[in-house]
Amino acid sequence: MERRDLIRFLMATAGLKCLDGIMPGELLAFGVQIREAGQRGGALDAHARRTVIIAAERIIPASDTPGATDADVVTFIDRMLANWYNADERDRFLAGLRELDAACRARHGKDFADCDERDQVAVLTAFDNDVSRRRRTGAANPNEHWFAMLKYTTVFGYCTSEVAMRRTLGSWPRATRYDGCAPVGTREG
Repeated sequence: MERRDLIRFLMATAGLKCLDGIMPGELLAFGVQIREAGQRGGALDAHARRTVIIAAERIIPASDTPGATDADVVTFIDRMLANWYNADERDRFLAGLRELDAACRARHGKDFADCDERDQVAVLTAFDNDVSRRRRTGAANPNEHWFAMLKYTTVFGYCTSEVAMRRTLGSWPRATRYDGCAPVGTREG
């Protein structure tokens, strides 16, 4: 996926009840607020946190631009789980991380975080393909699948991070209001 397509993906696959009806600008502001508010996390234990760090980095790997780890996506996801997901969504997400480990143990004899990168990408791709198939076939609530939630919050957390806005999306400082009389300056970068 091209990085500029991430925002299109974000808006097309919301699927979280707490975000229903939010407009794109409001969604960006909400994501930034989660990062800046210093809300508590704590929904992820150490093993789940390590799993999310690695999975998010496989979804948005570092290249010539920062990846999910550089954008501290895991903290964003932990805050979303602890403060914004309802109990059913949080339980589904955490159960999905256990399902990810189970799939890796069945295929490779070890947890997701202990597999090599190729095997991690393969198992994540299989889950992504399952979600895509559910969308194509009109299955009920495909965006509520735990992997869709992981991918969505990874992209959401990435797109609302300073490092992504500054380096990848090219929009820093973040626009907070419209001022038609403001002088046009050069973009920081």
